[in-house]
Amino acid sequence: MKVKACIYTDAGRKRSVNQDASLIKVAGAGQVGRISFVAVCDGMGGLSKGEVASCKVIRSLENWFHEELPLMLGIGEDKLWEVIENSWRRLLADMDKDIKRYGKHRGISLGTTLTALLQIGRKFILMNVGDSRIYLVSRKDVRKITHDHSLVQEKIDRGIITEKDADDDLQQNVLLQCIGHGGPISPQIMFGEIRTSSTVVACSDGFWKTISEKEIFRSLCPQMCVTSEDMLEECRKLTGMAIDRKEQDNITVAAMCLEF
Repeated sequence: MKVKACIYTDAGRKRSVNQDASLIKVAGAGQVGRISFVAVCDGMGGLSKGEVASCKVIRSLENWFHEELPLMLGIGEDKLWEVIENSWRRLLADMDKDIKRYGKHRGISLGTTLTALLQIGRKFILMNVGDSRIYLVSRKDVRKITHDHSLVQEKIDRGIITEKDADDDLQQNVLLQCIGHGGPISPQIMFGEIRTSSTVVACSDGFWKTISEKEIFRSLCPQMCVTSEDMLEECRKLTGMAIDRKEQDNITVAAMCLEF
């Protein structure tokens, strides 16, 4: 398997700090082959020190990838994914407590979204808290595989509004969950299989609010991702489109093209 990857961010362009944080990691792992990991965090724009929360989560994930994951890879595949899930749930709980403790000691509120995907072979595990998103783009279509933890999404789920109505909802920025703020978190954990060459697109809400799934497909389907430089240029163009459409929020997009 070949992996091409890039991260593009225009976060903080109208602020003194960049509240988004992201990472992409790719490594070889013996018999299991190529492993890739992508994550995007969006520090809460209305909360102080959002950049502290997002950067802390990304650093914790990076340490987990380098220090804990290698110890798990010797476990048989029948137990591997369960072990990873349990490890992630512990890590999320620890990060949530640490950020809350940091805020309490300094008398501030801070928090962050998190969306992340780990791929091993053709299988993946995904975790999501908040309203950053992951899309899976094949040669034929694009689909959102995360579920937003937002008030608007809850309204859609309950049939109060439609997907079309969501863009005009005045509560579209209200989150029901984030790491480091509010009650206990209950992350979305999902397992899946990548059956064909696909591009994994992780992004903050500043990206997806103004960029359609059709536009994501046209720019980041595998047949368009010839090189990492091509992917980076397409991400730059899409971000420019979002800015031209008057998007004011932080914008970060991380893409990995997985060729099987």
